Amino acid sequence: MEAMSRVVVLIQQGIDGLQMAYRALEELQAQEILSEKGRILIKPNITVHKPAPSGVTTHATVVEGVLRFLRDHRLGEEVIVGEGGGCDITQAFQELGFAQVAKRYGARLADFNREEGVEVRIPDPLVQEHFTLARTVTECDCLVNLPCLKIHGGESQATLCLKNLMGCLSRPRSFMHRNFNRRVIDLLRAVAHSELNLIDGLVGHERGEIHGTPMGMELLIASRDPVAADAVGAAVMGFEEGEVGHIALAGGMGLGQASLDEIELQGPAIERVRRPFRRARW
Repeated sequence: MEAMSRVVVLIQQGIDGLQMAYRALEELQAQEILSEKGRILIKPNITVHKPAPSGVTTHATVVEGVLRFLRDHRLGEEVIVGEGGGCDITQAFQELGFAQVAKRYGARLADFNREEGVEVRIPDPLVQEHFTLARTVTECDCLVNLPCLKIHGGESQATLCLKNLMGCLSRPRSFMHRNFNRRVIDLLRAVAHSELNLIDGLVGHERGEIHGTPMGMELLIASRDPVAADAVGAAVMGFEEGEVGHIALAGGMGLGQASLDEIELQGPAIERVRRPFRRARW
């Protein structure tokens, strides 16, 4: 990991996820990463079956922005939109607009909850010696990570890029919430091909991951470094540097940049877009 990671923050009045995602990939020069990737996986956040204006799920327009960028730059021999959240993902794909977008661009849909799992072992793990990942995750060459800007209860506190990787696991996943901070570091190492990260902050979500209040933010945070993206996302939500344990731990282990002083920020200063999110009560 480079000493200085770059994070792009885009703000735009009105919700145009397609345009913002496309521009973010341009700013990250994503074609440099994707030019030799045959199978590209786009991983939104569909924790439960709720529409994007709730702040709980990724906007389908953000996924469309990625798909259009890939089409325009002729990237990827196969493109997959995949998720393994806590609801009927196949139904959510249909009702939340992901299926229609995928069809428009010739992408395949993958419901990780209906796939067989593949065991991936972690060398020198902190706590988790192996994970069972959805087969599609193990077979892709690059993962485009599209989490939401949300508060979470319990140890994780925030659900951003690193936590969104939980949807790559085969069920059951509840074990992740025990010693979460260390376990999610092992998961990050298992899914090491998360090389492009766009946090959908068009509408954030405070007081919890599912039960809470939407926060109209009209922003998008993007980086090649998921840890740096999470550090900026946490700061935007009002967390102090180092307060979210798994982000600080990932930075300390050299898996990304967690120090804001070592992040090259492109776009408005954090102080300009920061809105303290109310924390979860549990």
